[in-house]
Amino acid sequence: MNKIFSFYLVAIFIFSCEDETPAGFILRIKENKIKCTGYECQTECYLAQEGSKIDSREWDYFYEEIEGFVYEPGFVYKLLVIKEPIKNPPADHSNIKYTLKKELSKEPKVNDGFD
Repeated sequence: MNKIFSFYLVAIFIFSCEDETPAGFILRIKENKIKCTGYECQTECYLAQEGSKIDSREWDYFYEEIEGFVYEPGFVYKLLVIKEPIKNPPADHSNIKYTLKKELSKEPKVNDGFD
């Protein structure tokens, strides 16, 4: 009886512990940046795909930096990124922080004739 009680106690403890590490999401980054207007002035932005747009021809502007990500032009990246809210950000900055969790792939741009 004691073993069963101990088992249930351990099981309850394990399943009640909240995972504090965000799972993240997949973000695909294009091989080149593009000129855009950011929070403060003219800058360069990533072109990115997320969700159902991944591997399509549709790219969206991605204005933020990704902490821990070292970008090298000429490569298409697939990244696992964590998105976290920032409490009390400066007025001219985003209220979201993006952090690289894992670089899933880094492939040289292939000329497919669609650019």
